[in-house]
Amino acid sequence: MTTTEPLLRGLAANPGAPAAVLRRLLAPEARPAWRVFAQRPFPDAFVDAALNSPDPGVRRAIASNPWLSDAHCLRLAADPDDLVAVKTVAGPLVAERPHPLPDAALELVLLGAGRRTGGLLGANEILGEVLHGLHGGVTGGFRRRMATHREPELRRWACTFITALDEGRRAALLDDPDPDVRAAARHTLTPATLTAEELAAAGSDRDRAHLHGIRRIPSDLFDAGLADWARYLAGNPHLHPDAVRRLASHPDHEGRHRLAHRSDLTPDVAALLAADPEPCVRHRAGAEPAPRHPARTAALNGVDGSEPSDSPWVGREPVDHPGLDWYHACARSPHPLLRRAAATCRELDAPTVRRLAADEDREVRLLLALHHPDAPPALLLEAHLARPRHRRRLRLRAAFPTRGLPAALAAHEDPEVRELVAAEPEFDGDLAALRADPAPDVRRAAAANPRTPATTVHDLLADPDADPDLREGAAASPHLTGDQLHALLDRLGVPR
Repeated sequence: MTTTEPLLRGLAANPGAPAAVLRRLLAPEARPAWRVFAQRPFPDAFVDAALNSPDPGVRRAIASNPWLSDAHCLRLAADPDDLVAVKTVAGPLVAERPHPLPDAALELVLLGAGRRTGGLLGANEILGEVLHGLHGGVTGGFRRRMATHREPELRRWACTFITALDEGRRAALLDDPDPDVRAAARHTLTPATLTAEELAAAGSDRDRAHLHGIRRIPSDLFDAGLADWARYLAGNPHLHPDAVRRLASHPDHEGRHRLAHRSDLTPDVAALLAADPEPCVRHRAGAEPAPRHPARTAALNGVDGSEPSDSPWVGREPVDHPGLDWYHACARSPHPLLRRAAATCRELDAPTVRRLAADEDREVRLLLALHHPDAPPALLLEAHLARPRHRRRLRLRAAFPTRGLPAALAAHEDPEVRELVAAEPEFDGDLAALRADPAPDVRRAAAANPRTPATTVHDLLADPDADPDLREGAAASPHLTGDQLHALLDRLGVPR
């Protein structure tokens, strides 16, 4: 790392940098600054300039910025560079956008996936990133709309998640006017039957377990696999009702727990599981009597666990929506699993949000913080402290507290928590100690804090031997004027 790189990154992070300064950062000489282009909101004029850059590296750098307007997303989704287009709808921060991506942007990328030639990514790679990647911005609502879209290409791709769709959409895809769509739907919904030869050829226990969970199982192979593979059989969607009934009495409690997650339980099996000796089985089975609604079952399954708010899939909208009335009814339930499901609904009314924000069950509160756009600031901070995996998502919320933080957090063992305090504009503690913190992010935040004296900022910028992290923070300081920022760029060799 050269001595110029931290300063360029700091300049890009400086919230007071005027448009003329920011535009200079688009030059190739300022390339280290580009990594910041997705990490903060920028003025529209700067985003326009970035999108007009002939360098695809600039456009790729800003494509996954979660604060982009819908108009900017549409331009980027139509970019001739496939990496730019994919980052726009499946970049690492896209799923954290305050507002969902416009449907038209997703359509541009998905429909272009099969027509691009000469790009860095193949059509299947693009589809995998957009539809099935961890960071994709494809909402459950868009997936539902794909199933009835005017473009047969999108309806065909909707068949890859047809089992998550409601019965009406599944039936429509099976009877689609386009033969390719019908074939894709039938292929997904018609499992192969497991054979003894296929099982013998499986190379590992993991492969054998997988086969027991996805294939149609003949009765002889079901009997043979019952001793070793019950927990995988229990999740197999193609089991005969008699097989489900036999699994309900199996000694493997994990298998019975998985069985309790099924949407096709008959009333007698559901009642048997609701009286199971294992608490986890009773807890899940007792939350939902049979006959069950598949969408409601899926919502409950998503929050059944000791710490569901720590799942990497938190925040994802369900494909088949259980219904807002059901969520509100769940919020009033004495059963914590039902209240947890309610907490995942983004559409809850204000009184329900207030009730769940004070819930006695910690997971209810944390799930609400991670899903609902109107979760209160104190709850967002509680979730930030409890769920490190989701801190980036939480800090993108407009209501996330950046002032009035407890002073004790300055001594917290986690550097990501100390960083919050180090960046607080009203922090009245020992900023000098935070500038000497062992964690680089804490030192950078403290150096950029408005309460760090201007003389300290200028001394850091003038000393090439100073700590690079402190210099990066100093370059982001609000004490610097536009002229001073231009002068710093002149020193760094960035053209005007």
